Amino acid sequence: MKTLSLFCAIAVCWGASAQSDELALDYMPPAHAEQVATLMPGAVEIGGGVRFLELEAGEGPKIVSGDRVEAIYTGRLLDGSIFNQKTGKWHTYRFTVGAEPRQIIQGWEIAMPYMQNGGKYMVAIPSQFAYKDKGRYGQVPPYATVTFEITILDVN
Repeated sequence: MKTLSLFCAIAVCWGASAQSDELALDYMPPAHAEQVATLMPGAVEIGGGVRFLELEAGEGPKIVSGDRVEAIYTGRLLDGSIFNQKTGKWHTYRFTVGAEPRQIIQGWEIAMPYMQNGGKYMVAIPSQFAYKDKGRYGQVPPYATVTFEITILDVN
C-alpha cells in the first residue's frame, strides 16, 4: 500500500511538472508584459509570448525557413540598456532562418515569418525563447525578457 501511495504521489508531481512546462512555453511574466506594453504600444503576440511590432513596412514576400538574411539590430533589456548590437554598413548580421544548428535565438525564428526585406521591426522575447535560465555572457541575466529592434537589409 505504501508503495502504491508513493507511486501515485510521484505520478501526480510528474504530471504537474509536465503541465507547468507546457504553460511556460506560452508565457511572459506579467510584470514583463506590462513593461513591453509600455515600450511597444500596439505590439501583437505572435506565439509563445513573443510580441511583434512593425515600425516600417518592408517589401516583397515574407521571410521563410531557408532564407539567407542580412540584418542590423540592437538588443536591449527591459530597462533600456543595450546588451548587444550590430548596426552600420560594415557591422551586419548574416544568418539562415531555420538552420540546424540554429544560427539565431528561437524568438527570432518565431518572428522572422512576419518580416520582409527592407522592414524595421521591434520584437520582445520572453526568456524561454531568448537566453533562458543561463543568461548571456553576464550581459543578460537569467530569465530576462529582451527586446530587439531589427532592420532587414537583404533576403535571398
